[in-house]
Amino acid sequence: MAVHPAPARSGDIERLARDLPSFSATKLASGMQAVASTVMARGAVVITRHERPAMVLLSVERYLEMEQASEPNLEALTHDFDAMFARMQGDGAAQAMADAFAMEPAELGKAAVAQAAPAARR
Repeated sequence: MAVHPAPARSGDIERLARDLPSFSATKLASGMQAVASTVMARGAVVITRHERPAMVLLSVERYLEMEQASEPNLEALTHDFDAMFARMQGDGAAQAMADAFAMEPAELGKAAVAQAAPAARR
């Protein structure tokens, strides 16, 4: 079964080409030691084909960092959920909800913005 990669966005490709060292596929084939040394020093390089970015070669460490970053930390998420649930069950939560449902839309919007502002600073 053939695997077809998702189409890359041109802005993302340009950023990679600008931010990472670059080697042509020909240079990769003929100079793997130099390319590997650069990968180990910088974490990744762009491999070009016909002077256009075609792929990224990553170190194992960088790959594992990316893989770990893409996986949710279930313990942290559980802790956050439990803390939020406890706040929702605390004293005054029922009254706060009743007050919120009694507000006019403009009042509710102002309250939401005021509540979101401290969360954005965290």
